[in-house]
Amino acid sequence: MYRESSIPGIADVMKKGSGAQLIIGMIILIIGIGIGLSLNSVFVTYVAIAAGIAVIVSSFLIIIKQYDRGIILRLGKYQKRVGPGVQIRLPFADSVLVVDIREKVREFKAERMLTRDNVPVTIDAILRYRIIEDRSKDALLNVENFNEMIQQVSQTTLRNNIGSALFQEVLSKRADINILIKSVIAQEASNWGIEVTGVEIRQVIIPQELENAMSMQAQAEREKNARVIFGESEIQVASRFVDAANIYANNPVAYALRQSNMLYESIKVQGNTIVLIPSENLSSMGFGNLAMSIAYLENTKKAVESNTKTISKAAANVINK
Repeated sequence: MYRESSIPGIADVMKKGSGAQLIIGMIILIIGIGIGLSLNSVFVTYVAIAAGIAVIVSSFLIIIKQYDRGIILRLGKYQKRVGPGVQIRLPFADSVLVVDIREKVREFKAERMLTRDNVPVTIDAILRYRIIEDRSKDALLNVENFNEMIQQVSQTTLRNNIGSALFQEVLSKRADINILIKSVIAQEASNWGIEVTGVEIRQVIIPQELENAMSMQAQAEREKNARVIFGESEIQVASRFVDAANIYANNPVAYALRQSNMLYESIKVQGNTIVLIPSENLSSMGFGNLAMSIAYLENTKKAVESNTKTISKAAANVINK
């Protein structure tokens, strides 16, 4: 029904149909009728006529897919735009150019270029665009190769914007740069019937030496922050110790209880049964004489033994279970 061929230098553009089908149909018709008459066979004649007519009719028809749009050039001049389905054309007189209007994705990059603060970077980005259905004529007639053209414009725009931006802006303001690049490319592409749907910077590549330096800088910054936080915590702890000291200074009983608690915690953890206690500590707690000191130590020992038995029973219960 039609013949397809890609047009050199123009991606995603097909040329459909040719006058060769009409010539083939006429040849089939003439030869088939001649053979039928020579064989005196009506059947062969009818078959040849049917086949020839079918080929001739198909030369006037083309099929355009749902995701394609086409234009008809009659004797080299624009005639009309056609949509999907079966379309009629004139063999030899009409040329049908068909373009894919689905959204496309193209990669583009700017290699080893300098930012405004002289940092060498390589930018890898992607571009999403599609042919506007009502303006497929512009994409086919106003530019030789719209795919190549939009990719070159994208690379140039990317280089211009990266060259006018600081390195930190490239890293932290990708969204703003994407929007700016998209607006510039979209303005250019509108002349070709192309809609730019998105621009995204995928990767920013820097030299290994600069990457190592940035890593060391970030590590030093984290260490500085850790030291500052540690210093602030020391100030807070010292402040709480000052408050505690003021309380103990004004309340000797509280200080004595604190000492007793610290002593008990030490015995509980270490399991010691003999503890050396300064006499002034015992005096402050009311245990200045020997009898009271012995009684205090005995009570402390009993407390430790009781705590040990409790732990042993708990362990035995766990084992029995």
